[in-house]
Amino acid sequence: MSVIMPGSYDPVTLGHADMIRRVAEREEEVYVVIFTNPNKEYMFSLEDRVAMLMLATEDLDNVFVSYSLGRVVDYMREHDISRIVKGYRGEEDLEWEQTQADYNMKHGGYETELILCEEEFRGISSTLVRERIKRTETLSDLVPEKIEKYIYSIKG
Repeated sequence: MSVIMPGSYDPVTLGHADMIRRVAEREEEVYVVIFTNPNKEYMFSLEDRVAMLMLATEDLDNVFVSYSLGRVVDYMREHDISRIVKGYRGEEDLEWEQTQADYNMKHGGYETELILCEEEFRGISSTLVRERIKRTETLSDLVPEKIEKYIYSIKG
């Protein structure tokens, strides 16, 4: 059975990497798919976000990294994916993710499994990573080592 883990991954964090690994341990196939919102500005190009996700998951044989400019439910139909899996860090995230889960159920009939991230990653967000990048500070406590190297190789 296949599941999808949609997100913007701008950039991928230690929390994302841990959640992907946890899901990959119990699912047959995991599609980690970057979705873009035309009304949102991203720090990293789509190509860089794909490259970072591929680096973060290169040792997971059942994880497939991709992207889509469309809707999650349409991607799922096209790729015969049965369920959505999303992580959340706390109450605020849970409220947002539940709204998205309700949308995906209403518009596609797809169930979303929401998983609380490990406590050690609850303070990590892509927003925090982007703020540190702007100040050229260390990211070692926020992103996998390979990702920090990649980021500073392209951002200087």
